[in-house]
Amino acid sequence: MLHAIAQKTCGKLFEYYAEFLIAGTYHRGDASSAQVAFLVAPVPASLLVGDNIEPNDEQILIDASDMASLANPQPGDYLIENTGGLRRDVVTAHLDMTRTIWTLIARRNFTV
Repeated sequence: MLHAIAQKTCGKLFEYYAEFLIAGTYHRGDASSAQVAFLVAPVPASLLVGDNIEPNDEQILIDASDMASLANPQPGDYLIENTGGLRRDVVTAHLDMTRTIWTLIARRNFTV
């Protein structure tokens, strides 16, 4: 029962912050893509430890149902904003324990 409550609460996150959602396309190479809506936030300082995370990286939250056609986001994948075309490369990804939200650490890519 507790799992169901947590799942419902996490699922509401995107409704509560709808005005801040960014529309984009998630790409896995040239073979697969999915239309997604996502939230962007700074990476918490506690995650800046290690070799993979850099100070200007971003935390991206995506509704897991948007990613249903693409299993397990991974490095090498990327997001492109529909407005402006900004590309963010996936550094790492984690699915929360309720299996409703993917949290990605992504790096802006201005060279493409």
